[in-house]
Amino acid sequence: MSKILPNVIKDILESHGALIEPKDNNCIEAIIPPAVSKTLRVPEFSRLCFLSDTLRNNSIYASYESDFFHSIGELIKNKGRFAAIVFDLVSPNPEKLLKLINDKIILSNAVFRLQDKPEIKKVSYLLIYFKYTALSDDKHEGIMPVLINNMNLFAMPFENSLDEFTDRIKEADLKNAVSDIEFNKAIKSASIAGNKIAGEKLKDFIKSLERRLNRDTKRIHEYYHSLKHETEKAMDKKTKKEEKDKFGKKLDAIETEKKWKIQDLISRYALSIKLEPVCIVSIETKTLVFPINIKRRLASREFPIIYNPLSRHLDTLPCESCFYPSGTSYICDDKLHIVCSDCFKACPHCGKQYCPVCHKNSCPKCKNSNK
Repeated sequence: MSKILPNVIKDILESHGALIEPKDNNCIEAIIPPAVSKTLRVPEFSRLCFLSDTLRNNSIYASYESDFFHSIGELIKNKGRFAAIVFDLVSPNPEKLLKLINDKIILSNAVFRLQDKPEIKKVSYLLIYFKYTALSDDKHEGIMPVLINNMNLFAMPFENSLDEFTDRIKEADLKNAVSDIEFNKAIKSASIAGNKIAGEKLKDFIKSLERRLNRDTKRIHEYYHSLKHETEKAMDKKTKKEEKDKFGKKLDAIETEKKWKIQDLISRYALSIKLEPVCIVSIETKTLVFPINIKRRLASREFPIIYNPLSRHLDTLPCESCFYPSGTSYICDDKLHIVCSDCFKACPHCGKQYCPVCHKNSCPKCKNSNK
């Protein structure tokens, strides 16, 4: 399971020789070796607090947005950025998995069948720890692990613990992996999936934004409705054309100002999510691979379905657009891309349903942008 920030900071400081005394979930006291305190730019005896309202005299704010948190990066830079694990498969029952495949894979416009018997093959995963930053009228930050299968790009949030593999984790050289095409493709796919996963984690925050946007929009409509009503009443009392025209221009100005105010609100409450990979664990194992053949009209495509020994579930079909599928899967006509129902939508302009992988920027029929 993921650890809370105070426990992470405690583990890091203790690994560098500090003595730690937790006070509660929000504060710890630390006696820090001189060299470490110099790097962190804090006193050798420090009280670290993780909520702003728990700060006292001489306490140090240590939450995600603090100077202290960023100085921790200097302490551990070049350490733990990339690691590797190799482990053996605990073989599941292939017959049970074969039954699950038929239940797990649902294609809305195609069919599939198993090609051959399952084989045990070498499969690699990347477990990527992203730091996410969500910016709107407020700011939310956190660490989010995403596990992605390098063979079929199936991505998922990873909530399991790696404690059982601690003795097998070895620090590796990220530079050697960065040039690898598959590695870069997996990182990019995991980042795309991570945006959707982060959105799920922040769903309460997003609902709060929507409530506040609707509330403030309603207030603006009510305010400008009252303003227009008063202006129209004053306008009705005038008899001269010049006077009525003057009030007519005022009504136009009120409507224009209302539109600008609403646009400002939308910009204020718009949500931007930024992901930054902070740690990557390469995981190699041997596991069961079930080759299937997907058929759409006269074309077909082979695809691997893989038993995931970390989650102890099947890595089934990804979405090759968002890499974190929702609902059933569709197969596109042109290149047989696998696309989930959230992504395989109709163009809002002309109604044509098309593949967002084949046509990333615009609808192929009406050429309108899909951004």
